[in-house]
Order: sequence, then structure tokens, then C-alpha cells
Amino acid sequence: MSKLFGLGLAVALATPLTFGTALAQSSGSFSASFDATECAITASDGTLTGGIAGTSLPDVTVKVSSGNGVALVITPSLVTGLYTKNKLSSTSTTSTENVGLLVKFTVDGSSANVFPELGSEGVIYDQRFMQVTATFLSGLATCSGDCFTIVESTLAAHGFNFYVSNLTPGTHTIGVSWDIVGGTSGEATCVGPGTLTVQQVKNFSFNSGIGF
Repeated sequence: MSKLFGLGLAVALATPLTFGTALAQSSGSFSASFDATECAITASDGTLTGGIAGTSLPDVTVKVSSGNGVALVITPSLVTGLYTKNKLSSTSTTSTENVGLLVKFTVDGSSANVFPELGSEGVIYDQRFMQVTATFLSGLATCSGDCFTIVESTLAAHGFNFYVSNLTPGTHTIGVSWDIVGGTSGEATCVGPGTLTVQQVKNFSFNSGIGF
């Protein structure tokens, strides 16, 4: 199940202090999308089931206001699953499994101005490298077929903050997608549930600047 929602925000604050009065005013917006489809680990053999169909969450559309210091803080949060199965035999005494998930975030189809991507392929949310070696198996006369097997399955929630500034005023489309890393030896991945949140923020002159 995929959904979109948005919320407009307006805040005004006036706080009297012993050394004077501070007055700050800000405005912004909050938008999000999500897919509630869940990954699961099969109890009998550790394989992954369920998860989000496809490799992306629904896009989020944000209208950016004018003015200096406006930026977007974007947080894709995903439950990720990894599955590996190392098998050894008398003729194959080393097994290597390598699998992960690479998450990419874009504004209007590009990651060129998104920190920390800056045009790269994305950020690793989860990855596992597993290598097992047992040379003694080659000398066992009783070893036939798969003599030694290790199955590992994990589910974990991950989130990462991206941000982008100096956007032109107007409407922008925010997207997040993921790709499998490795996974050429029978490994598997799973994603879900997941959320994509986008918050428009304003940097004030008395704060540190927004820079790359």
C-alpha cells in the first residue's frame, strides 16, 4: 500500500529574555509518501518474503518558497532485508556471498545538487560480505554434496538525511529508489515498509550557513 500526504506549517515565536527580546518567524511545509508492505523472514529456512513491489517509493511533490536560505531536508527510511547462504563441499571449500542495497535520492530526476550524493550512485543502506573457507573438507571421504551450510537472514530499519539548497522557487519532484549491490550468487534482498519525508526549512542569519 503506497500513500502520499502533506502538511503545511507556520510558526511564530516571541520569547522575552533577561537580556532582551528575540523574535523569529519561519514558514515551511512537510510532505511524505510511504508503502506499508512488509518484508518477513520465513522461520523454516530463513528466506525473505513480502516487501515492496518494484524499487521505489511514490514521488513527493514540494512547492519551494522564494528567499535566501531555503532548503529541503529529505529522509528516506526503509526496513531492509538481506539473505545469504554459504555452502561448502569437498570440491568447493570456499564460499563467498556479497549483497547490499544502494539507495538513491533525486530532485527533478537528478542527484547532482543533493548532499551527500552530489551526482553519485547513492548511499549504501545495508550490505553484507560473508566468506567461509574450510579446506579440511577436501580430505573427508564421508563428505559428499553440501557438507557445510551457513544461512543468514536479517531485517533492520535504516534512515539517512539528505539535503538540497538553492532550489529555484516553484514545484519540485522528490524521488527515492534502490538497487541491489552484488547478489550474483543466490543472495537476496527485501525492502519494506518504507517512508519518504520531505521538510522545507529556512536558515536564519544567526545560524550557521547551509553549505556543501
